[in-house]
Amino acid sequence: MSGRKGVFICPSCQAVVKSDRPLHEGVTCGECLHVFGSNNGSPNPKSQIPGGKKERGSSGVVRDLIGKKSAPILPVGVIEAPKMSVRTLEQARNESVDSSSDDETIMSDGSRRVRRRKKREKAEKNKGLIIFLGAWVCIVIAVLVIFATGKFGAPKISNAPVVEEGRNLMDQQIVNASREKIKRDFKAFMKLPEGSGQTQFIDNPAEFSLAFRRYYEETALFPRASGTLTQTGVNVLKLPKDELAVESIWKDSEGHQWGALHLLDKTTSRWKLDWENFAPYSTASWSRFINQLDGSSNEGTFRLLVRKRRTADDDKKISLSFYRAPHVKEGDGEFKKSESPEIDLLAGSDLAIEFMQLWKDHQEENDPMGSMLGRALDPEPRTYMRITVRLGWKGDKRDENVLELKEIVGAGWFGERIIRLRQSVKDAAAEEPLTTLSESSGKEQLNESVNE
Repeated sequence: MSGRKGVFICPSCQAVVKSDRPLHEGVTCGECLHVFGSNNGSPNPKSQIPGGKKERGSSGVVRDLIGKKSAPILPVGVIEAPKMSVRTLEQARNESVDSSSDDETIMSDGSRRVRRRKKREKAEKNKGLIIFLGAWVCIVIAVLVIFATGKFGAPKISNAPVVEEGRNLMDQQIVNASREKIKRDFKAFMKLPEGSGQTQFIDNPAEFSLAFRRYYEETALFPRASGTLTQTGVNVLKLPKDELAVESIWKDSEGHQWGALHLLDKTTSRWKLDWENFAPYSTASWSRFINQLDGSSNEGTFRLLVRKRRTADDDKKISLSFYRAPHVKEGDGEFKKSESPEIDLLAGSDLAIEFMQLWKDHQEENDPMGSMLGRALDPEPRTYMRITVRLGWKGDKRDENVLELKEIVGAGWFGERIIRLRQSVKDAAAEEPLTTLSESSGKEQLNESVNE
């Protein structure tokens, strides 16, 4: 035991006892009044058994078992500070866990080891904000990339009717009734190889099957679509004599566009492609014809683009230039390299009057039969106009070949069926005044005879 003055732990109640006396002089606990550290006042460690007999093997001494079980008296040294509460090892460890700024470890001997922790509260907050902003930036970039590339997977095609503003009820019914049939047949036509049954989808196949085959063998490759083919526009033509025709615009996955015109075949109730309009078909190769190559024809019917040139004497003549039809997948200005020599028409001539009426209608967007294909698909539609003409070469006085406009077959690139239909209506309209004049003349002669 220590002989110093100081603070001790009571072996009876574990209370902290402060004493000015040394331990060997005896210390009294203020809590339980237990005296420890001296034999004075404590029971005699050995005492005789009062009365009774001694048994063999017994010393006759009653041992102080209670005192023997008491906790050892531990001096804790001199403490100048006020009395402090005693913490158990488990309490100290729990407090170390709750500490936010330091890491405290309780050793096996009761001492503490403290490791100072750097303050990172602000850094942790900034880290969360940076992660949040980074995630949003990634999302925005991904959306922009998707829109830039257009890769949303295969486009979903709606089966709902294509409705446009301003379309009357009758035209809408025609569109609704024909849409799925036209889509099915046109996609089948575009997928089949040349010469493997494609002519079954075109109008008047018996007449044009041979021309169809020669056209793609000699003049051009068939314009195949890339990826999915989607219908993007529909229009009903205003045809005479109760004929029905529907125009449609198609776009593939790479943005190339096609125009198609389907006519109703009343004998089969099928919608047939106006292939001459779709191709556009000409009776001779434009490049060979315009360059007068050996073996080329001196005359032909062509579906072209025409431009009216500005001249200083428009009141005397008009000057025209013709160009082949642009291919679907070529640059917008490529067709301009196929320009024909200028053709002059005398002002006041039948051809000049007919052309100027077509040109005026085109500038006023009064397209033939309400067609939309030329204005929707052709480059620079106000500068160039679709037209079907018959051209030919002829010798002049100096024995040089000169390009000549022989006939304006019609506005647009329509096929023979529509051309004949329109011509019959035109002829009927021209004959009507003559019939009226003839009838009126007959009545006058009859009246004169009656008067006589």
